[in-house]
Order: sequence, then C-alpha cells, then structure tokens
Amino acid sequence: MGVTVTQLGRNQVSGSRITATLKVTFDASYSSGGGDNLNLTQYVPVIESVLIDPSGATGHVFQYDRANSKIKAFIQEDSGAVGGADIPLSEVAGAGPIGALNGAVVYITVTGTRA
Repeated sequence: MGVTVTQLGRNQVSGSRITATLKVTFDASYSSGGGDNLNLTQYVPVIESVLIDPSGATGHVFQYDRANSKIKAFIQEDSGAVGGADIPLSEVAGAGPIGALNGAVVYITVTGTRA
C-alpha cells in the first residue's frame, strides 16, 4: 500500500492560490530506490511548492519527486567514514532498522493553482 493520506481540513483558497495540508503515514512496504506513490495533483492540480514537515525525530529527510509522483525518504548512514568525511544521504532501504518507516508520519503543505 505504501502511504495513507489524510487531508487535514478543507483546501485554503486565496485568489487563484490553493493550499492543501495533508498527513501522510508510511507503512512497512516502502520501496527502496523508488519511493512510495503519492499523487499530490489530486489535492492541488498545478503544484507550485511542496513543504514536507517530518513529525517526530526519525532522522529521515523526505523529498517529493514531482516527475514520478512519489515521496522518497533519505537518511545519513556512517558506514565506516573516518575523519569527518562528507557522507551523502542514502535513500532508505525497504527493510531493516535504518529503513524502518512503518508508522512514520510527515505533514505536507501543497500550494498551487487550479490550472
């Protein structure tokens, strides 16, 4: 299934701008290397900006992939780096303690226009 989306209240409309606020809850089936399907255009037809606010201290960084309508999760792993070397964020693996997203919640604010 991937994620469960709950819209928090009604869309806010100001002139031609639409803003939707969503609560997104992950389950245990996160797809490593591909993210979870999340089509935000069903809430705001023409997306201008997406703000993702992670809830809790999971240590994950989340990104919305507009081209593929997916939400992706990343985490920093120190797999033996020494001497303060830069460590790029790695996409979360689908299983294991580092990749455990089951029950993780993020809040998303999407802003855009109708068309």
